[in-house]
Amino acid sequence: MMKIKQLSRQVLVVAGLWLAATSVSANESAMAEELWSENYCEQAVSLAKQRGESPEALNMVSCRLLNYYQPSYWQCVIAAMQADSSMKLDAAREKCLAEY
Repeated sequence: MMKIKQLSRQVLVVAGLWLAATSVSANESAMAEELWSENYCEQAVSLAKQRGESPEALNMVSCRLLNYYQPSYWQCVIAAMQADSSMKLDAAREKCLAEY
């Protein structure tokens, strides 16, 4: 009976450690995705600046506040702007949001 209690405690400890490791991994993954999203957003804003979009319009885009979008959303924005050199950032964002 004593061995069963010891074994069940060991199983609980191992399960607890596994859950803690899984939680840390999930948090790191979410943080990495936010960083990628912010990076792609900054690339889209940079492309818009290179094309001469107004600083007033671009100053309203805060990539730190918009990092909840999937990185693929910002990749879509960049691709749309690259495919159509006359497309502005707002139009590309609307296009990709409709597909998002």
